[in-house]
Amino acid sequence: MLKLKPARLPRFLFLLIGIVFVSLLVTSGITGILSPAALAADRPNPCTSSNQRPTFGGAITIRAGNMLCSDVTNIGGTVSIQGRVGGNVLAFGSTIILTGGVNGDIKLFGGSIRFRPGSYVHGNVNLYGSRVDGEKEARIGGMFSDHSKSSGLFGPNAFTLPIWFLFLMIPLGLLYTRFLPEHVMFVGATVKNQMRRSLMIGLLSALLTPAVLLILIALIISIPFALIVLLIVVIAWTSGAIAICWILGEQLVHVFTAHPHTRYLQVTVGVIMLAVFISLPFIGWIVFLGTGIVGSGAVFLSRFGTRLYQQPKPPLPISLQL
Repeated sequence: MLKLKPARLPRFLFLLIGIVFVSLLVTSGITGILSPAALAADRPNPCTSSNQRPTFGGAITIRAGNMLCSDVTNIGGTVSIQGRVGGNVLAFGSTIILTGGVNGDIKLFGGSIRFRPGSYVHGNVNLYGSRVDGEKEARIGGMFSDHSKSSGLFGPNAFTLPIWFLFLMIPLGLLYTRFLPEHVMFVGATVKNQMRRSLMIGLLSALLTPAVLLILIALIISIPFALIVLLIVVIAWTSGAIAICWILGEQLVHVFTAHPHTRYLQVTVGVIMLAVFISLPFIGWIVFLGTGIVGSGAVFLSRFGTRLYQQPKPPLPISLQL
């Protein structure tokens, strides 16, 4: 066993204290050098993109390790979030697959959403007429509200996207614009140029149709005629609503993008927007009736889209304008 003499003991203690002090200095220096890298690893990734334009019928993918520092808007497409979104997510009739995280809110009208294990949402999640595929395996910092389970379609607490309207009007709109595009365009032009007259004719037809149907049904022998009248009214109502949806979709697509799009996309976007308006509490039923009345009136005025009700007036000559 090593024995130290009393004279050498202070020197040994001084040397031991020096070794410990130098060790602490070296350790603290290494820690100071490595700490920035460690902190950088803990910090969120910088923004890899800060501008995401709204998409119609397309797909948006934020890959793992990427950070999008803007909002995401999608209509009738797919949103796959594998990385992170710094803003909000707004989708209509879309499919959202959340594997990463969203710092803002998620609002989904129609469509479906799937939460993968380990995903998170710092804000609120609001679903309107949507469904959740699988389990809700996500950390949600705000409120999760499924408004599809509210009672009533047009009640004060209801904001449910009418899925029946989408399933009915989107296929009809695609068929109309595929086989009768000129007819729909003539009806839409009549709506634009003769709004008041279309409203009056549509309101008159809406008031007279029930009385005419009751009379024809009461005569029994005229029941086939009653069915024909009912079919004519339904065709006028749907074709007029599709023409208005085409106008809405065209305007909305033109606002968000300058690139030309097909009439099928415009009609689909218009139907989704009209469905959103119909789902509004208190005024949804007014929008639904008003659209049908004005649209059917324009259909009757344009003779079911076979002609313009009134030809647009040519511009005055320059000499007359002066």
